This record gives sequence, structure tokens and C-alpha cells, in this order.
Amino acid sequence: MQQDEVAALLKDKSDFQKRLKLIGVLKGRTDSHSEEALQYLVKHDFVFKVRLAAWQALSDRGVTCDKPVERARYVIFLEKRLGNLDGFLTWCGKWTDLFLW
Repeated sequence: MQQDEVAALLKDKSDFQKRLKLIGVLKGRTDSHSEEALQYLVKHDFVFKVRLAAWQALSDRGVTCDKPVERARYVIFLEKRLGNLDGFLTWCGKWTDLFLW
């Protein structure tokens, strides 16, 4: 598989199965381009299964990188903040109920 084919598959967002197959191919290669491609997938792919498979392939090679998180950090942050906001609005609603009676 040529480098231009690898680059095209890295950015192909139509089917994540293609990228999983690409990871299988890149696992067997030892050149620096395959390692860079796997690192790109770990950091930039939007499918968790692909990020995890790329991370596993890098870990098998002995390359240390952060294990991917199923949900992005900003999503977890926003969920917490929305929960806080919901609690605050509920609290405000209770106070307005007291004043309206």
C-alpha cells in the first residue's frame, strides 16, 4: 500500500471499517510513516473504536501515548456544567415558587 493510499484512507470518513482494516495493515509495517499514521488516527479520528485500535497497535510496538477516551474531554466538561446549571435553575425555581404564593 502506497503512502498516498494510506493518506486517502486516513481522511476517508465514509466508513470506519476501512480505517480499521488500514490499522491492520499498518500494524505489520515498521516504517515511520505507518507509526505517524497510527498516531494521527489516535488523535484525530472521531470513531472511538478506531482510536482504540490505533492506540493498541502503537502500544504493541512499544510507543507510549495517551489511551483514547470514549468521550471527548470537552463533552464531559459540558455535561458537568449543564448538570450544575440544571441544579441552579431548579433551585431558582423553588425560590420563585415561594415568592409567587
